[in-house]
Amino acid sequence: MRIRQHVNPLKSNFFEIPIEPLAFPVGSPVEVELGSAEAYFLMDRAREDPGTSYVGVEIRRDLVAKANEECQREGLANVRSVFANISVDLPRLFGPGQVRRFYLYFPDPWWKSKQHKRRVMAPGLTLELHRALATDGEVHVATDIFDLALDAMAALETEGDGFFANVIAPWTFLRQSPFSARSRRERQCESDGSRIWRLAYRRL
Repeated sequence: MRIRQHVNPLKSNFFEIPIEPLAFPVGSPVEVELGSAEAYFLMDRAREDPGTSYVGVEIRRDLVAKANEECQREGLANVRSVFANISVDLPRLFGPGQVRRFYLYFPDPWWKSKQHKRRVMAPGLTLELHRALATDGEVHVATDIFDLALDAMAALETEGDGFFANVIAPWTFLRQSPFSARSRRERQCESDGSRIWRLAYRRL
């Protein structure tokens, strides 16, 4: 089965995706990866910390099915992937203050200028992340494309009125990931020796 590598999130049919309500065990922290692909990162996280609930939000339906099947085979009941559009569906998926961490790892670059509006870190996303994060919740970003890293940094540093604080210092990248979990793309970049730009912010 061939899975599409890139999907335009601004197509009209992705603005009316049926969303099933998400329920989590009482007291369980929630961590969310935006654009989770095969959910390898979340599976690694679940093996390390089985007391947390993990959700992957992915716009490619075939990858969602593949990830959920793999989690079922692995017995990772605390990981699920959902077919949804990050641009519009986060308010329907997560209530205010419900999420402990958001991860945005290796988003599609959409290189052409006319395609930049399709990028995940669009105006308004920081407001939605702030709404859904718990007090002192975190946003983690990783990409091997410097321009995308700068876009994410600019949004998290400047959008809103003091929404987020860089965990190191303003306008500063992390030297290394604080997590041992790795996505497929992250493993590939590390194997190739590609530079990975990492950011971490805390909700204010």
